[in-house]
Amino acid sequence: MNPRQRRGLLLLVLSGLGLLAVFVLVASYVADVRTEVDPKIELLSLSKPVKAYESVPDDAVTTITMPRRWAPPTALRDRSKLVGKVAGTDLTKDSLLQEGMLIFPPELAPGQREIAILVDAETGVAGKLGPNAIVDIVATYDGDSERGIAPKSTVVVPSARIIEVGQAKLEGGRGVREADADPKQVVPITFALTPKQQLKVTEAESFAQEVRLALLRPNETTPLKKTERTYTRPELR
Repeated sequence: MNPRQRRGLLLLVLSGLGLLAVFVLVASYVADVRTEVDPKIELLSLSKPVKAYESVPDDAVTTITMPRRWAPPTALRDRSKLVGKVAGTDLTKDSLLQEGMLIFPPELAPGQREIAILVDAETGVAGKLGPNAIVDIVATYDGDSERGIAPKSTVVVPSARIIEVGQAKLEGGRGVREADADPKQVVPITFALTPKQQLKVTEAESFAQEVRLALLRPNETTPLKKTERTYTRPELR
């Protein structure tokens, strides 16, 4: 092989190596671009704002699609992760839900107080109650015919949050009512209330004939109308 042929062969080898290098670079670029758009995963986002310490209603959560590469490792994908939790701070619309944004409800929000009352275990819904359940506290008052006051039932505190449900016991100062042929069981239930709500509940427990709880369905946000808060029995004719 003469020198000219050797130079030609060397140029061919160098050209092949150059083409191979270009191919590797192009393939690497294409793979890098593909990782930016594929594969995609579904994440949870908010379709409307949620205030701090409020639960996230199901209709406020939407599913969005995002390339896996750009998804934060703490992003939430499963709606079950929202159950029993509240927003740790005010969350804006279109926020991507992530771990740390949602927390278990604190025992007490700023300005709240703990207060416990005894509820009849048989006539109430005590068997269905648990921590973080939401109830209306309803009191029933006797009428006074001499003073022209009709019996009434009124919602003392709407949408009260339960902190703890105690064990049922017989009503009485030490758990036993003396000289009662048919003692009833009561359940101590602790609420998180504002100071004003605390006074209303204390007054109802002291002077109402009976205090009951009305259990709300989860994520119920419809406030009671004024006409739905109090019922007075029409005068008997």
